Amino acid sequence: MTSFGTLYTYMPNARVFKILAAAKLNNLTIEIPAYQHGVTNKSAEFLSKFPAGKVPAFEGPDGFCLVESDAIAQYVAQSGPQASQLLGQDAMSSAKIRQWISFFAEEIYPTVLDLVMWRVGLGAFDETTEMKALAQLVYGLSVLEKHLNSGPLLTGDELTLADLTGASTLLWAFMHIIDEPMRQQYPNVVAWYLKVVQNEEVKEVFGKPNFIEKRRVGAN
Repeated sequence: MTSFGTLYTYMPNARVFKILAAAKLNNLTIEIPAYQHGVTNKSAEFLSKFPAGKVPAFEGPDGFCLVESDAIAQYVAQSGPQASQLLGQDAMSSAKIRQWISFFAEEIYPTVLDLVMWRVGLGAFDETTEMKALAQLVYGLSVLEKHLNSGPLLTGDELTLADLTGASTLLWAFMHIIDEPMRQQYPNVVAWYLKVVQNEEVKEVFGKPNFIEKRRVGAN
């Protein structure tokens, strides 16, 4: 199968799963070459295509270059036969999908980073930051829990880019933060997450669900 393009990224990168899942649904092949963070993205060749030096970064076979994970996911979603499913069939459905993508990007992803980074050795524990981030995560999960009373997916009966973005955003949260006691508080969110990541068409991308039983607390 002809490659749709090349995606430069370290792995695992939570921001990449939505891109790869959208590609799967659209039957598009995306290559992920060997990548060394701090080396590959600092090379003259890379910077000539992607001046910001950021990943994920996408390059099409025609030389089209794109950065920012949401933009790449949008492009991939719009470039195949399932575009209307992933992005909406009209202005209203498209806006609803975009609403949830923005919600995850603005309200949840930064919080997940604050909570996860020190737990994986990429920062120091700070109690004030931890408490603020946990409160924000509770807010975000509560909004999702209430919304999902109306149905098993975010915007309808089929997976959209909103669902793929949400599952990608919460991937690290379920691995490191949302432990068994916390999961019991958000049954709709857990059921939705599992419905997305275990979908036959994208489960190869997300892999087996990895839930933490008891999250690390404090600097211990």
